[in-house]
Amino acid sequence: MNNTLKTSLVLCDLDHLLLGTDGNLPQVLRDVMQLFSSRGGRLTVFSQRSPKAVRTILGSVRLAAPALVCGGTLAYQFATGTGQPLCSFAGREEAVLQKLPSAVGLGIALQMTDGSTRVLRMSEALEVHLRQEWTPYVLSSAADVRGEDVLRILLYQDKKQMPLVPLLDKALGEAADSLLAERVAPDLLVLTPGAVSGTAMFNAVCPPVGCAAEELTVVANCTQMLELMRLAGHSVVPADAAAELRLAAAQTTLTDHDTGAAAEYLYNLVRGAEATA
Repeated sequence: MNNTLKTSLVLCDLDHLLLGTDGNLPQVLRDVMQLFSSRGGRLTVFSQRSPKAVRTILGSVRLAAPALVCGGTLAYQFATGTGQPLCSFAGREEAVLQKLPSAVGLGIALQMTDGSTRVLRMSEALEVHLRQEWTPYVLSSAADVRGEDVLRILLYQDKKQMPLVPLLDKALGEAADSLLAERVAPDLLVLTPGAVSGTAMFNAVCPPVGCAAEELTVVANCTQMLELMRLAGHSVVPADAAAELRLAAAQTTLTDHDTGAAAEYLYNLVRGAEATA
């Protein structure tokens, strides 16, 4: 009996769809992912986290294509331990990196093109995030960092009432206007040198494994994946996704993100394959 899945590649949001409230991958989801792979399904992930943190979370779960990590700024192939940077702060050492430490009261971390994390200034909020996300890091000085090696700047607030944007404008001056600032958590602001296009992310993940756009399914619950959803042949979001994601998606699950949306979709693919075998 042939019950092999016909789907080519599923790109799933790790942080917002696969993790439990404790930051772990629940056993039921781990089992569904293994079942999906055993039936010929191919899976990879999108995450805000560094490659080492993603590998720790996934454990024995193997990915069939490069993962989009560090918010989609790095396509990382775990099989070879190599990454393809999709942006950098090249040439912005003096304008941005060396001026950032003057923005007092913030935890400052850098996600690097080699997949590592460097901390320019530790803070309570930053320490909490690093511990919760199992992210290894090294303490560093801005003077020792090359812009071409930096993917993203992570700014952590200990006091949520802190006027973060005016603080950055004061520290960086006109250079702040050229950066893309995204609030990805209540106490976390991410700076990048510009938006990474969905096309660039797609080209870093799919062609290397022979996957065409129409063969890609994006299972998303964050706005950073919105352009990828529009490029993919199929897109899925949980029932409680943001309105803009639900409007862009071809399919909405019956369950919410924290009650099994990813498991629902992957398991239904397996059942569908078995039913038509």
